[in-house]
Amino acid sequence: MKPTTIAQDELDQFLKVSRDVFRRASIASSRGRALLATQPGGKYPYVYTRDLAVAIAALCELDSLDVARDFCRFLLRAQCPDGSWVQRYDLDGRPAQIVVQEDATALAIWALLTYVKAAGDDTLVEVAREPIERATAYTVECTLNSYLYLVETTSSIHESEVSRGYEIWNNCAHAAAFALCHRVYGGERFRRLALMIRRAIGLLMVQDNRFLRRLDPNGYPDPRPDVTIMSPFYFSLWSPTERAVLNSAEVIERSLWNVEIGGYIRYLPYSPAERLALPGPYPHFTAWMAQYHYAIGNQDRAEAIMRWLFDNAADSLMPEIVVPSSSIRRFSSELRGTIDTFAQSGRMPRPAAEEIRARRHAELDSLIGESRGLDVVPANLPYVWAHVETLRALRRGGYVGRWEVEPSAHRSH
Repeated sequence: MKPTTIAQDELDQFLKVSRDVFRRASIASSRGRALLATQPGGKYPYVYTRDLAVAIAALCELDSLDVARDFCRFLLRAQCPDGSWVQRYDLDGRPAQIVVQEDATALAIWALLTYVKAAGDDTLVEVAREPIERATAYTVECTLNSYLYLVETTSSIHESEVSRGYEIWNNCAHAAAFALCHRVYGGERFRRLALMIRRAIGLLMVQDNRFLRRLDPNGYPDPRPDVTIMSPFYFSLWSPTERAVLNSAEVIERSLWNVEIGGYIRYLPYSPAERLALPGPYPHFTAWMAQYHYAIGNQDRAEAIMRWLFDNAADSLMPEIVVPSSSIRRFSSELRGTIDTFAQSGRMPRPAAEEIRARRHAELDSLIGESRGLDVVPANLPYVWAHVETLRALRRGGYVGRWEVEPSAHRSH
């Protein structure tokens, strides 16, 4: 049966608005067409490798292959001389990294080869061969701990210290990337890397028959709930019905669903170190859980999550985070102090630090102003990644078969 939780008119409106979000966030840089994490005047006016890679994978699922190919060409031109990809690029396609994020390199490989397999693009297969060889050499020489067969993490998907050590998302991204390398190019080296990293995840990053968010830099397990323990499912490394995945999802359901306003938070914000943003549910992570429940046939739960996503959009625009007003009242003063401390830490050049400090204070002032008289505030509208994951969830749920950014564009394959 076709699901009916989302009415056809609101579905059509969301698809139309999402096309507009993609168009406004697209840029024509000197390295080709790319996608900003937010529109140019938004919170993240940069091309983030992670966000772009996820968008490419989603566009392949949704059969929008022309746009995916353009984004892949940008990735190939943006690769660093050492074989890596960095956290982010500016409007002209130049590296604009703030912190080291090792998952960027794996995600670029994963996105490139996801497109190649979806499109059967023999030309790009050959164009990408040498860049992927260089990226593989970079990983083996610079980021892979060859005793553990896990990739070391400086920071990652949460963009903070909570990922430092050996993080599940980063390592799953690498295992998935090398598995695709082997499927596309063959070769013992790719096969061994994929198998050994996956084996190490299953051996070292599972406790009580569920996945761990990370091993800390000393190798101690970090069992705290984190939405990234769904990464083995997200990257199709483990089946959604395998026990470790089921148990991980159960932990997330019990501990990360916000019982007051709904939606999933990314992890439990125990201390100021884990409160670098105001606590609240994240729509793109929430959409992950809808995808998972569809995958295991738990239709009712998936539909309830989809209803929450649409109810918390603002005129069909998806926010990065839905912030309860109680969080703003409780943690805004603390967050101001954290922003100032970070700006003075010396971790980046002073002009850049001051620019970020001023922008984040302005964002916080805006949130405080918007929260007056409201129970929740949708922050950072629109957020491209939230639209991407919601589109993927709609596809899983049978609402959407094919979705193109440019529906009138001529398709060349």
